[in-house]
Amino acid sequence: MITILFVCLILFIFGGMGIALALGASSLFALIFSGIGLDLVIIPQRVVGTLARSWALIAIPMFVMLGEIFDKAGISEKLIEVANILVGKISGALGIVNIIVSFFFGGISGSASADTAAIGGVMIPAMKKAGYDSEFSTVVTITSSTLGPIVPPSVLMIIFSWVTEIPLGTLFLAGYLPGFTLMIGLIITTYYISKKRNYPTHERPPLDKAIKSLLYAIPALLTPFIIVFGIVLGVMTAVESSVVALVYSIIISVFFYKSLKLSDIKEIIYNTTKVTANIGLLLAFAAGFSYIITYSRLPYMISQSIAAMNFNPIIFLIINVLLFLLLGMILNPGAIVLMAVPVLFPSALALGINPIHYTLVSALAMCVGHVTPPVGLCLFVGCSISGDKIEDLVKPLLPFILTMLVVILIIILFPQIVLFLPNLF
Repeated sequence: MITILFVCLILFIFGGMGIALALGASSLFALIFSGIGLDLVIIPQRVVGTLARSWALIAIPMFVMLGEIFDKAGISEKLIEVANILVGKISGALGIVNIIVSFFFGGISGSASADTAAIGGVMIPAMKKAGYDSEFSTVVTITSSTLGPIVPPSVLMIIFSWVTEIPLGTLFLAGYLPGFTLMIGLIITTYYISKKRNYPTHERPPLDKAIKSLLYAIPALLTPFIIVFGIVLGVMTAVESSVVALVYSIIISVFFYKSLKLSDIKEIIYNTTKVTANIGLLLAFAAGFSYIITYSRLPYMISQSIAAMNFNPIIFLIINVLLFLLLGMILNPGAIVLMAVPVLFPSALALGINPIHYTLVSALAMCVGHVTPPVGLCLFVGCSISGDKIEDLVKPLLPFILTMLVVILIIILFPQIVLFLPNLF
């Protein structure tokens, strides 16, 4: 049954079928041709039941809409001013500003592609105008966008929480320091390349303007803290915090920044519906897929095999990272979580790996797929903004991907980077 399941899945995906439909169709084919006698009604039961019973998933459209609102309200430009104040006059300053803004905006949108679109639309033209190579400007933008799914709030973490049953607030807290570590790694790489190529510096604004910009950006910067600490302190559930954050974003965008127009609402709702529908369809069909995997006892058999091999936890994590890097070249992170984590997560627990540590290491590895061909969504969005060809970005991408892999290795070796904040709270 498992052989039929995965063979059909691979054939359907490479045949051009959407990932969500491929998951559903392969599950159906596995039930039909396996001869185990399971009723086909299991698939629709799982599809409908998953979305009907999973209350926490309601947070997804809320966070998606929040990111859309801040995108339309031009919050990214305000965050750029703040990042420019923090960076000052050093080589490659605009590139570093780009990365810091992605850290800020990732904490608002929770989406890598939203980050690329919002920040890239402003920063790529600005960097090119200032004298940076187009390829370098695009690469800095798309690689820093991978901070979005790591820094809370994160749609990817909601899916991880749903699959692993780890509290969402815990995963949100766990994302801050790994996200910060990745940001520092990308900044060092950007600075080194900028210094080597003699890219221009950027003037820091006058003190009065800097103070004004900082104060002006504070309401937007408070958004992720309202979400995370509302959950952590037990004041709100994940769904309640997403609603509060959404209402808060509308209020400050309309009444404080005065940059959200009534005409924007239609596009915001349309984009939110489109993204949410794609995610919902993926989650629904993945439920049937996961049921068949569980029914076949594949996770148990893999766990037993790994336990018998007496794997070192670090080696196991590295193997996981390599697997997720390969899967990331053909699948988006959400699909990888739904397909692979139910199989591998029990093995990680059997080896004594902290589930929160495993989740963040896995998430970081999956996010590299956002910038690798042929499926890297951020890669396509960045190229559409800059006008560069994907093949022209392969070489400039290599030092940044290497940096991301080094950061992942550091986090594997030092789990306290992940666990410090969850343990603290």
